[in-house]
Amino acid sequence: MAADLKLATAACLLLVASGAMAQPLMAFAREGSPPGPWTLATVPKITAHTQYAVVQLDGQLVLRIQANASYANLLHPVTTDLATRPQLRWRWRVDAATQSGDARRKDGDDQPLRVCVLFEVPSERLSAGVRLQLSLGRALFDPQLPAASICYVWDNAPAGLPAGSWLPNAHTARVQMLVLRSRASDATLGRWLEESRDLAADFARAFPAEAAGGWLPRLAAVGVAGDGDNTGARSVAFVQALRLEAP
Repeated sequence: MAADLKLATAACLLLVASGAMAQPLMAFAREGSPPGPWTLATVPKITAHTQYAVVQLDGQLVLRIQANASYANLLHPVTTDLATRPQLRWRWRVDAATQSGDARRKDGDDQPLRVCVLFEVPSERLSAGVRLQLSLGRALFDPQLPAASICYVWDNAPAGLPAGSWLPNAHTARVQMLVLRSRASDATLGRWLEESRDLAADFARAFPAEAAGGWLPRLAAVGVAGDGDNTGARSVAFVQALRLEAP
């Protein structure tokens, strides 16, 4: 146990040394199931769940995400205020994917890898129509359904959207998606790629009505996902060094 604590502390110190650090989210100490406060979030009607595990890859501990006609999110709670202009940074790679869907369609909304940010938006910032949609969604599907989310997507569909494309999730416009890597834009399988996002700027772009007047929310959680429940797709992907940093 002492050795595990030393490893986790060393990982955090290395991240801090590389820049002003707000919150490291993946300072894993050992292989196995993702440790708390990471939690699995599932949908009752989908019984096949995407598998998450901390594994060794290239001599480092990383999160492996395996989807097999399955769906589930892995979430980490955070309490960062978006007004501090946090940057979300991470490394990710996809090693295998059989996606053949279309993110614009409900029956094709599968991606091998997503990194998502969930926001706390008070009801007074939402229109009456959005409040009704959320109340129905929370009653039917998930009492903790967030009012607003952004998902950064690795799209491996052959006819997928090019990198840089924004689109609403096929099931709800309260989840806005930004394609960062795409098979249509020659994203390379089996290679680590670095990402960095200005969450305040992305929130203003994704939810202009809520961000009117320069208002910015607090973060509720950061999550990762891989899914294939709509198309029966299989995929193996990895995420490492997911963190929130000061600008």
